[in-house]
Amino acid sequence: MALFATDDVSKNDPDEIGRILIVESSPLYTSLTKSAVKKVFSGPVDTASNFDDVKRFIAENRHDYFLALLNLSLPGAAFGEAVAYIRSLDIPAVVFTSSIEKDIVDRICSYGVIDYIIKENVANLELISRTVRRLDRNRRTNVLVVDDSATGRMQMRILLEKRLFNVSEAKNGTEALEIISQTDEFQLLITDYEMPLMNGFDLTKELRSEKNSRELAIVGMSASNDIRLAANFIRYGADDFVTKPINTEEFATRISMCMDKKDLLNELMFRATTDYLTKLWNRGYFMGTAKTLYSSAYRNQIEITIAMIDLDFFKNINDTYGHEAGDEVLRDVAAALKNRVRQSDVLARIGGEEFCLLAVNVDPRYRDAFFSDILETISSIKFNFAGEDISVSASMGVTNELGVSLDDMLKRADGALYEAKKRGRHQFIYAE
Repeated sequence: MALFATDDVSKNDPDEIGRILIVESSPLYTSLTKSAVKKVFSGPVDTASNFDDVKRFIAENRHDYFLALLNLSLPGAAFGEAVAYIRSLDIPAVVFTSSIEKDIVDRICSYGVIDYIIKENVANLELISRTVRRLDRNRRTNVLVVDDSATGRMQMRILLEKRLFNVSEAKNGTEALEIISQTDEFQLLITDYEMPLMNGFDLTKELRSEKNSRELAIVGMSASNDIRLAANFIRYGADDFVTKPINTEEFATRISMCMDKKDLLNELMFRATTDYLTKLWNRGYFMGTAKTLYSSAYRNQIEITIAMIDLDFFKNINDTYGHEAGDEVLRDVAAALKNRVRQSDVLARIGGEEFCLLAVNVDPRYRDAFFSDILETISSIKFNFAGEDISVSASMGVTNELGVSLDDMLKRADGALYEAKKRGRHQFIYAE
């Protein structure tokens, strides 16, 4: 159980963000493209307008580029020389072209680029954003390909690695289950139907008993002509189905749509369970999780402690320095708290300046020190508003004893919080 919410869609390690190179001779299209890219990518974006610029940027940042977006024709490189140069350095590329003539498309594809985008109108800028976002996420997406055919696995690996996925392989469903049981690192599984030991249907059913579509996307595939296979795969829990032999463009599109759906489900769940300002769990998520933990405590499986935390004189900050200052205080306090509490604890923002912590199995010998340290963590944060250095304090009400219900425990912790406020604030009180 995570102690705070994590937006899966935006968690980029700063060391792995990389760079993007846009190569386009039109200043207008360059500006529009860069704006479209910056909407979905937080790293540096370089722009080159001719072949000499391309070579200069590559000389400076070659190993940082994870993607190049470039026009097929440039001043000094009218016949695709820039594309050939980029690909000779094994930099993944997407090509812009204004022509869809077969010989032009064939020439683009011969360079081994990821894809091509037709330069028709500004509506295609949305396609650029989607493509960049998908490829950026693919770099952090681990895929398991399950097929008893070594040739089939190799074909899948080539297609997926071309789109920047990290690919692993399994020869059958039994091996796939063993691999997945050892790690949670896979976000996509592509499985053939006919395999020895365990077929694709049974593998899908087994996986769906443990992982939903937000955790693991599943795509079935088969060379069979049985038209019921696709429906059965999806009935058993697969997110999509592709037919062998694989059409490269259809396969790439279906995989992208499948991963986009997974991202959307996670984003919706994130929004439904997370406080928009502090990125802690919200009240609804806290109550649902706390009820489960209370039930475990009621069966003597764990011990739980509930602490209500309220910032002292928070209204004065809003009144004196404005609501933006108040928001900054809440964000920084939340960040400090989630770094202080333990992985087994559940921390949520449940009101304006009020937080609730459910701590699991707190050792009675260190209980006082634990809660004192939380209050010190909050008061040690420094702020500067309107040229003034300020800090904030908090009061806390704590209940250790299992109540007749979760609501009973929350009410007793809230009563202890009220008593802490009455006694002068910046302290914690245990409920009697």
